[in-house]
Amino acid sequence: MTDAPAAVTPRYEQAYETIRGMIVEGRLRGGETISEVRLADELAISRTPVREAVRRLVGQGLVESTPRGLRVFRPKREDVAEVYFLRAAIEGALVRAAALRITAAEIEALRAIHARSLEAASRENIPDLVALNGEFHAGIAAAAGSGRAGEALRDLDPLVATYRRLSLFAPGHRKASNDEHGRLIEHLERHDGARAEALMRAHIARAGRRIVDAVLQIEPPEPGADKAARLIANLDSLDADDAAL
Repeated sequence: MTDAPAAVTPRYEQAYETIRGMIVEGRLRGGETISEVRLADELAISRTPVREAVRRLVGQGLVESTPRGLRVFRPKREDVAEVYFLRAAIEGALVRAAALRITAAEIEALRAIHARSLEAASRENIPDLVALNGEFHAGIAAAAGSGRAGEALRDLDPLVATYRRLSLFAPGHRKASNDEHGRLIEHLERHDGARAEALMRAHIARAGRRIVDAVLQIEPPEPGADKAARLIANLDSLDADDAAL
């Protein structure tokens, strides 16, 4: 008998992963115009799979259509605050549920990701750190066993992956994030759901706040600042640390 041929990844899927990676890693920056012709030339493929990939990215909010054409999504303060408020609410509930049932094997898997994150931070490897950050949070969501909540997070993931790069860019922010991941593991190991939830919400709220501040450095406030201020206040309200419990 001969082995069955390995499945071939469709060209549009390859194009999607590559272009998404270029956005997440900052090689395509927020506000930058996207040319399907240029991308097709750069990736050495036809325009059809690139067009399908870009359409998917538009649907996920990473690329936006404007009167002047397609461009990489440039987050506003209110976008960041709203996405991270939603993340904090969902992931806070998930980590509390995970604390009740997490296994020793799942704890060890999180420790392994955390160790790799510390190593990536020491090398200042931001792409690896962004990916490992996502793995860590996905591992906790999986331990909670809630499929629908996991799907809700996956819907947010493309935008969150882009924001993570802004949050993890400064060395102090990288250290804070890794330190909080270490404490989350300790709470999970003790099955302390209340402290795990408080820390997760504060962890995500702080990351969101760092990104809001980074966005302000890139672009000054626009009209509608009152709405942004309300959403940022909602986010800040979640920054109540586990130490208070």
